[in-house]
Amino acid sequence: MMDFKRKESSFMKQKLILFLLLFALTCFPYDLRGPIVQNVTPYSATISWWTDEEDSGKIIYSDGRETYEAQARRGTFQRVRLTNLKPSTLYTYHLEGSGYKAGPFSFRTAPMGFRRFRFAVYGDTRTQDDVHRAVLKAIAKHKPELALNTGDLVADGRVLELWKNFFSISSILASSVPLYTVLGNHEQNSPLYFRFLSLPGNERYYSFDWGDCHFVALDSDEPYLSDKAQLKWLEEDLERNKKATFIIVFFHHPAHTLVKGRESYAEKVRRTFCPILEKYRVSVVFNGHDHNYQHFLINGIHHIVTGGGGAPLYAISSPDKYTIKAEVTYNYLICDVEEDEMILRAYRLDGSLLDEIAIKPRIKVGPPFIEKFPQMDLGKRPKVIDKRK
Repeated sequence: MMDFKRKESSFMKQKLILFLLLFALTCFPYDLRGPIVQNVTPYSATISWWTDEEDSGKIIYSDGRETYEAQARRGTFQRVRLTNLKPSTLYTYHLEGSGYKAGPFSFRTAPMGFRRFRFAVYGDTRTQDDVHRAVLKAIAKHKPELALNTGDLVADGRVLELWKNFFSISSILASSVPLYTVLGNHEQNSPLYFRFLSLPGNERYYSFDWGDCHFVALDSDEPYLSDKAQLKWLEEDLERNKKATFIIVFFHHPAHTLVKGRESYAEKVRRTFCPILEKYRVSVVFNGHDHNYQHFLINGIHHIVTGGGGAPLYAISSPDKYTIKAEVTYNYLICDVEEDEMILRAYRLDGSLLDEIAIKPRIKVGPPFIEKFPQMDLGKRPKVIDKRK
């Protein structure tokens, strides 16, 4: 009798293992890389993913009341722009294609007007995939609404396979957290960066709003660091948004550094960008490039280097008069935007607190209100496949 029960138990375990294996192969196929969510507004979002075989996949998504369907163009790289979304709304979605189904995932659209939210910052994710994965898993536990990557996403932006790998790893976080990136020197100004990533504006430098926060992304690589068109755009953008409660700027190369041999380029960045950033009293500047953590206070602006996302760590020299904190460690930042302050917390990879900064609003805080009506990307009304009353 005991032998029969043991055999029956063994048989049931085998059936369960087989079921789970088939489920995994169906829902998370080996050839699916991604998805990642980008360029999210109150009314739209872009979702991209890879398959090894040419396919024409689709996205099934829902706001909890209605379910919609959007089709991608046929190819190995697939992208869908979802439109007619609702502000500050949680959407769930899954992907379907030839022989695969992945999900569910979720993301939240941008708010209109003030709302408390959390965002993450990290960078230099190239080279060490295990560290990159660990950083993203650590960030995901904090449940941010969006994430900024300060550049050097891959080791060589001209290599196609590295972008596929980036999608595979980034989906740990970016399948549900909108990802905003900037060009690093390792991207090599490659056309592949612009082909596979979906960002606002001209994608090289751009800005976007999330609640009362205005985010500005710049290209600090030459020749664009000195490009008059970018500098003119930057000043005009900051002038248009000078009443924003917080202005967050991010680009790859830091304006100050404790890494030997990089001082001259940092000084060039400081001479080029900082007079404009200081004129408009931006709240904080995030950078990468140096594979460590550095926090400086220069002319009233916090400059934070968070280059500990996966590239080999760099040594640092002794602190100088601008230094608030510096440490050779893998790291990431979690930033909480409140009505009366923005709290930045830097963490080591083991979860221990590395640094903490409280930043006050640029302008006097009054009752939350909608200052301007953002550009609406409504597009065509999506196909409704299910409606709940």
